[in-house]
Parts: sequence; C-alpha cells; structure tokens
Amino acid sequence: MPVMRFAVLADAHIGRSIPLAIAEHRRKAFSNAFTKALDTIIEAGVDYVFICGDLFERRTLRPYLVQFAHDELYRLAKETELKHGKQLKILIIRGNHDGRPQSDTLDYIKHPLADYLHAFDDGDITYKDERLHVVGLNYYDRVDRAFDQLVVPAFKDAEGTRIFMLHGFIQGYNQVPPYDSSLTLDQLASVDPAFVFTGHYHRRCPKRRLPNGGWVLTPGSLEMYDFAENPEKGFYIVDTDGDEPKFTWVPLEPLHVMKQVRVEADRRREPTWYRDRIVEEVESFRGELAKAGKEGYLRVRVQGGLRDGYPGDIDLRHVEELISSDPLLLWVDVDTLRIEMPLLVGVPER
Repeated sequence: MPVMRFAVLADAHIGRSIPLAIAEHRRKAFSNAFTKALDTIIEAGVDYVFICGDLFERRTLRPYLVQFAHDELYRLAKETELKHGKQLKILIIRGNHDGRPQSDTLDYIKHPLADYLHAFDDGDITYKDERLHVVGLNYYDRVDRAFDQLVVPAFKDAEGTRIFMLHGFIQGYNQVPPYDSSLTLDQLASVDPAFVFTGHYHRRCPKRRLPNGGWVLTPGSLEMYDFAENPEKGFYIVDTDGDEPKFTWVPLEPLHVMKQVRVEADRRREPTWYRDRIVEEVESFRGELAKAGKEGYLRVRVQGGLRDGYPGDIDLRHVEELISSDPLLLWVDVDTLRIEMPLLVGVPER
C-alpha cells in the first residue's frame, strides 16, 4: 500500500438550528466544529479528506452557510498546498440530510475549477487515481439493496487501494436502530476493501478489522447533535506508512455545554417540590458552566405524579431569573410532558 495520510470525518450538519430557541447558537457551534476540524487537517498535511455524508443539515440553507462551506473547503485545499506543497483531494458523499438526487445540497459547493473536490453522484460512484479506487455510495433508504446493485459491480477489477465510503449503519459495529437498513461486516468484506469509512452514526466507533483483513471506521459527528448524545466528538487521521495503518483520534471540544438531566418523583408531590428540584438542577448546571468557563444549555425532563394542581402550577419564574442574570446560561428547557395529573382534580373556577 502506498504511503498516504487520510482525514476521515462525517456528519458536520452545517446549518443545524435545533432547538429553535437557540438557533443562532446552534448554527455557530456546527460551523465552529467544521472550522476547527479543517484547521487540524491543514496542520496534519493529509493527502485525502473523506467526508462521509451530511455536510449540511438540510436541503434549504441560508446563503451565508453555503458560502461558508464552499470557502472553508477551498481554504483547506489552498492552505494545504501552501503549507505542505501537496494537492489534496476532498471526496464527499451525500447524506440523508444533504437531500436527494433531484435536490442535492452538494451541488452548491461544486465548481468546474474546484479540481480539489470530488462529490460522488448517483450515475458514477467511483473515483480513481494512481493510488486509490474509491467507491462512494450516497445515502439510500435501502442500503443493502444499493450495495448489491451498485457497489459490488463498482469494485470489479479495481486497482489500487480499495476504499468504500457510505452514509449508513453497519450491523455488528454500530448500534443499529430497529428496522433500519444496514450492512453487515461480511457484506463489506465481500468487496475486499482496504478501508470502509462511514457516516450517519453519530457516535465515535473504534477501528474494527473486517473478515477480509481490511478496516471499518466510523468517526461520528463533529458536534453534539442533540441532548442525548455523548460530548466525545471529533474525527480520525489514518496513516498508511507501515505494515499496519495507524489510526489517530482527533478530539473536538463542543463549543457549548449541552446537558440533559431528570427530575423524578418517587411518589406524588406538590408543584413546589418539583419547582425546588428544577431550580437545584439549574443551579448545579450553572456551577458546571462557571467551572468550565463555557456557555451552555440545559434540558430538564420532569417525571412523576402531582398530588394536586396542574403542571402549569410549577413556578419557573426563578429559573427565568437565573437565565437572565447568568450570561453563561444560554437556555433552559423544562419538559413537563411526563408529569401525571392528580388522581382527582377539581374543576377550575371560571
């Protein structure tokens, strides 16, 4: 195998704005993560960058975000050439958030003069040069069917280092949600790849040897996508300068602290009890933010039964005061949908 250095990343989700109450903070976080990743890749002096889907969050984007992504990829190519004297290649596939063949956000970043960029399309899923044979499979709802119909023929008579890129789940490697389409490790090995680089799964997965001797790698997302995710975010650098490839994890610290906590009652309680527990959680989170010196947002999921009153009787005015007085506390969401009503509630007066 030739001596090469790869950067493998996925799920940048540029433009994500959920929760809408803090939309601008979220957009900033995802753009910041992408910039930090590219800064590190420029310093590393890689030969190839593999972006495994979901560069963007949605098909309709604000123009400045499209311009941002275009300019950052151009900067990656030009600064690598200036700093290391090499011309890198950026290979990118379409994820489920990037649209469909008829409405593909990757069209926004294509340009006839952008020879540093290769965006795979559905009509031609191969990229070849003197060192690599890459098959890039855009997102399909039925990835198993697309694999048999498109990927297997694309690897026939392949020369050079065989690499497969996809935006989909791998059974036995990722934690696949029930009823979601996926590929198995044996299916991947059947096309004899040296490497399989995957997106769509947001958790970082360690390298895994395939039955054919190749490797599969899922870097996860660059930023925390929602409150349920782990803050371990980043991407991989892969070096092929020895008998075995070397895999280096590059961590990216999320821009904001994003946390979810629970307030659960062991028995039916008064609205004031829930209020006090919620305030305690918010105060504790404020302490975490002060210690970290970072801004953040908190979701409090409240569960249990009410002895009397209504969920709306839980007084959150003190929480609102804490938000307005603490510049680090960007947002608090108190979810009371799981609170059970009293066994017998009086009819409210009109």
